[in-house]
Amino acid sequence: MIFRRSLVRSLKIVIVVFVIHSFLAFVQFLRPSDQVRHAQNGTYRTLDTKDDLILSDAITKASDSPRSKISQSRVMKIMDFNPKPNCAHRLKFKKCEFDACAMTTNPQEADILMFNAVNMKDLIVPKRPIGQIWLLYTREPITDRRMQYLNQSSYHGQFNWTRTYFSDSTFLSIYGLLIPRKRPQKDYEQIYHRKKYDVAWFVSKCSTSSRREDYVHRMSKFVQVHVYGGCGNFSCGSGGFDMGGSRDECLHKLSEEYKFYLSFENSFCRDYVTEKFFNVFPDIDVIPVVRGGAVYERLSTLDTYINAKDFASPEKLGRYLQELSRNKTQYLKMLQKKDEYDKIFPQHNAGCELCQAAHSRSPRHVFDDVYSWLTRPGNCWPPDDLSTN
Repeated sequence: MIFRRSLVRSLKIVIVVFVIHSFLAFVQFLRPSDQVRHAQNGTYRTLDTKDDLILSDAITKASDSPRSKISQSRVMKIMDFNPKPNCAHRLKFKKCEFDACAMTTNPQEADILMFNAVNMKDLIVPKRPIGQIWLLYTREPITDRRMQYLNQSSYHGQFNWTRTYFSDSTFLSIYGLLIPRKRPQKDYEQIYHRKKYDVAWFVSKCSTSSRREDYVHRMSKFVQVHVYGGCGNFSCGSGGFDMGGSRDECLHKLSEEYKFYLSFENSFCRDYVTEKFFNVFPDIDVIPVVRGGAVYERLSTLDTYINAKDFASPEKLGRYLQELSRNKTQYLKMLQKKDEYDKIFPQHNAGCELCQAAHSRSPRHVFDDVYSWLTRPGNCWPPDDLSTN
């Protein structure tokens, strides 16, 4: 009798669990996918078999195949159609799970044709073979005036994929990530006492959408700022300010002589964080001061950098930096916390990611107007921190 009651109770539990699971599955079935939700918002639409101008029937069928059954029976070709001079993508596929891919210089044989979003002026677009996928890529802010050449009706319904810093792009293209590490042994007292100056700023664009030049001008009334490059009077390395070719020499000077570095972006754009922030990780003994549109808390803990948005005005940030510069205990506490992070550059996965996508033909959608997608409200905005003193 006891066994029968226990069995009945167990069966009831199983039935209840099954009903709940079935209900959740049904709700999930009714809920539109991410692609469909975007389609309802007018961002892009999913493709069906009638869209054979963009995708052929063979491609449509391939996109429905399970990952384990995706065929690599032929080599998929990828071309960077309009790169910056001498900067064409050379994607690598050798160590990828899906490695049957190769770069090509012939747009007619390319399975994926990549377009640089800031190099579209006077572009003569090649005739598009059936089944060819178009990918638009950029890591530049959409405030860049060169983006305007995408605002043409001839590009409507043409681009299938995007690769940008926006988190809802088809593929992400970011400047870096921070990962935790064990803090190295350093003589932090010696580091603090060798510092000669408060703030350094390496900058090449003197007039920007974010008006960072105006912000620094006001801030510098309360804390000393040395401006390197074409917008200032200081130089380091053969490039004067270049964090690329002369990066080592400039970063060494920054690490040895300065307490703070201005990682100010030229635009306020969602998810936009450039090398200006990542270059001072790891082991560059300076505290970054950030100003931009990204949520920096997602990158690192609050006590590894200073965010301009936490201050009501440039003047108040200047006063704070002046005070922190003189407070050895607090300054070194922040520097030690910053040393618990290292940077990585995940771009090496780009080839693997695109090769798999080329074989699976997924995701399967098209942007009705890629320019509107890039410039939609909330992607970039003007500064709002210059109105008060």
